[in-house]
Amino acid sequence: MKEPRRVLLKAYVRPALKARIAEHSKRTGLSVSKIAERILETGRMPDLSTEKAVLNLLAVNADQARLGNLLLKAINETADGHTVRDMQSLLKDVRKTQAEIKAQIARIHP
Repeated sequence: MKEPRRVLLKAYVRPALKARIAEHSKRTGLSVSKIAERILETGRMPDLSTEKAVLNLLAVNADQARLGNLLLKAINETADGHTVRDMQSLLKDVRKTQAEIKAQIARIHP
């Protein structure tokens, strides 16, 4: 039998804490469940600016992947050796940048 991805957790908290969590939920657009999960995982309230930074880095990484794929296609269609070497060098730089972006995301969002 497949294990459920999420299970119900009931908790009793002070009304002031519930209000803080609900207010944070409205401000960040995250569900109360997601906020509780993040607090338990990281020990602090989720930071919306961090989430946005990670999403921006992921978008840049996707752009780098598309550029790399276009370079690979161009390399396969080009017969000029000098141009191919230049494109291979550029492709290597793109892949290196992608690795750096992934490492930065891992540092920001453990």
